[in-house]
Amino acid sequence: MAEYIIGIDQSTQSTKVFLYDRQGKIVAKASRKHRQIINDQGWISHDLSEIYANLLICVKAIFADPQIHTTDIRAVGLTNQRETVAAWARDTGEPLSKAVVWQDARSEALCQQLQQREPNANKLVIYKSGLPISPYFPAAKMAWLLANEATVTSAAAKGNLCLGTIDSWLLYRLTSGNSFYTEPSNACRTELMNLTTRQWDPELLKLFGISKQYLPEIIASDSNFGQTDFDGILAEPIPIYGVLGDSEGALYGQGGTHCGDLKATYGTGSSIMINVGNQPVRSKSGLVTSIGWQQGSQVVYVLEGNINYTGALVTWLKDSLQLIHEDSETEELAMQANIRDKTVIVPAFTGLGAPHWENNARATILNMSTMTKRAELVKASLESIALQIQDVIESTKDDVADISDVLYVDGGPTHNNYLMQCQSDLSNMKIAVPNNEDMSAFGAALMAGNAIGFYDDKHMDNYIDYRYYQPEMTLTQRSAKLHDWQNAIMTVKEHAQKK
Repeated sequence: MAEYIIGIDQSTQSTKVFLYDRQGKIVAKASRKHRQIINDQGWISHDLSEIYANLLICVKAIFADPQIHTTDIRAVGLTNQRETVAAWARDTGEPLSKAVVWQDARSEALCQQLQQREPNANKLVIYKSGLPISPYFPAAKMAWLLANEATVTSAAAKGNLCLGTIDSWLLYRLTSGNSFYTEPSNACRTELMNLTTRQWDPELLKLFGISKQYLPEIIASDSNFGQTDFDGILAEPIPIYGVLGDSEGALYGQGGTHCGDLKATYGTGSSIMINVGNQPVRSKSGLVTSIGWQQGSQVVYVLEGNINYTGALVTWLKDSLQLIHEDSETEELAMQANIRDKTVIVPAFTGLGAPHWENNARATILNMSTMTKRAELVKASLESIALQIQDVIESTKDDVADISDVLYVDGGPTHNNYLMQCQSDLSNMKIAVPNNEDMSAFGAALMAGNAIGFYDDKHMDNYIDYRYYQPEMTLTQRSAKLHDWQNAIMTVKEHAQKK
């Protein structure tokens, strides 16, 4: 009898559900996009009920093949967009507000006020959580909801409030309120978890004004998170055995289990992550310390750099500038562009992420000339994605002595041959692109499968095939590109610091 693992990927743009066999191959998949709710103030929200409904629709869809039976499922793995905050009622499981998306910066003023009130707050938060105080992370988003959403404030007063990241919200709903859990790869991104104890830190909770009773219990990433029948879709409940944040899921799915392994996930934004082993490493170069995963008592730490605009930059070309109709057009246009054009785009629409961390920076186009046309702007956009990622890769060299000479990548934009060759050239590294772009979901499924003995965790490399890109750019060409980019970054930062 065939047996399968379900892998769920609840991401910024959509919800995807995959069915994996014992060889790690995708047998069935379904996806459904949800709305990006952006108001006049630029606040970015998601409808939690829409996301959950989409998940159930996708689960139903993977059983459309009559050869696949609901009784063939062994376990579920879940991966999710990190840093997005959900608030819901403990008694009903119903949302109390829209989810505050990770890109949303509405809590910027709250972060500034906190640091003015507590001058040493940022040092404390970095020391304990590995993260700088920022509206990007959930602690400030949760504090904002408690201060500004009447439904959230009321539920807190009545002891009826649950706060968490998307993993906790989905687990709560999938188990009919029986499981209120999270795990270290998600919890470490809240700014409320102590990196050493891997539990909610009383001092951090007090600093942000968040009660521990609102938050889920933190357990290992390969724990049994409860049973689900997906609201009656399955004949019998099955266990949820693996939960990971999306970036950590991609690293685990690529077999990045050794110190020095490096990967970049290309999505709406990008996460560049390096495995640093079983002890936390404090970055000297603008990266943040996080937890990759915890299996039983074994913990893997990572350094990570996040950038806000990769796939979202292509969306801007399409929806705002209307330079393209489909994302796939960018590859051909970039290849048609005049190679003498030196246009540089710094896509700091909501500030610069790692390793620069300049919240006041704004998007800028530099070095345009009369030869700069549609194709040249597209080319500069793709190059800016690779250049942002290269900035983070270069920063890892200050913190980790032995780094892999291969960059493992995943995500939809990895289909773009121009972008992948550009990344190889600018990073001067071999790029490994898996045949399966959805490595976050596979990582969660692999974690679940390893937990129950469905997969062989000693031979994880056997489940993935790759295609490779090798550097082709000359040293002179590469140096010129990096020089122009660093000048552009310096210009943007100098302008931001004058505000």
